Amino acid sequence: MNIDYYKIAEDLRSYHSLEAREEVLEELYHNAIRTLKSVYLFKNFDEYEVQLRASKNESKMEVYWNALYYEKLIDYIKISIAFETYNKAILIENGVLVHLIKKSKKTNELYKIQNKGLPVKIEEFKRACAFKRDSFFENYYLEGLRLGYPTISYSTTLNENYQNIINLNQDLLLRLKEINEKRNRLHFFTEFSGAFEVEFHLKKWRQIMESANETITMKLKERLDRK
Repeated sequence: MNIDYYKIAEDLRSYHSLEAREEVLEELYHNAIRTLKSVYLFKNFDEYEVQLRASKNESKMEVYWNALYYEKLIDYIKISIAFETYNKAILIENGVLVHLIKKSKKTNELYKIQNKGLPVKIEEFKRACAFKRDSFFENYYLEGLRLGYPTISYSTTLNENYQNIINLNQDLLLRLKEINEKRNRLHFFTEFSGAFEVEFHLKKWRQIMESANETITMKLKERLDRK
């Protein structure tokens, strides 16, 4: 079926063709690194380290308190958003459907597979379902997907089945799972309150920062070098 790319619902354009997929992927990878670079702790890590090592009785401790308390939740959310975007881009690049399948006669088997936390290939899904014209909005949608086009959860992209495709560094993956759990607990988590071993804390967060930046930056560079 010959469909104008720009008449497809924006969320679904990566499923139209390889050319369309490339355009969407570049935007996703740029969004991931942009979000990661906005993390307060990462932007101010050197000053945070200086202030953390200093006496807490000293006056100018703004970065320390912001990173430890006021910006903490936002940082956790940003890190999770950055890697949710990155993970789903990797899946799309590898031909994996990231949108949720609705249960129907056409999609029953694929729905069961996805519901078990297993990846479904885009081409396999498109053999069962096709693009259809929406008479009201006058654009195209992909039948067989849930209304509103929700995608698989970030937590799902961190499971073993999806990580066999995404292949994040195991240490980074462990830290991302911890961050995601804390993010989901919102204001209930208290990792930074009370005593902690300063050197271990700094080493852990420097490793997270460097590994996260390297992972997404290298992928983006790889894509740009292919142009």
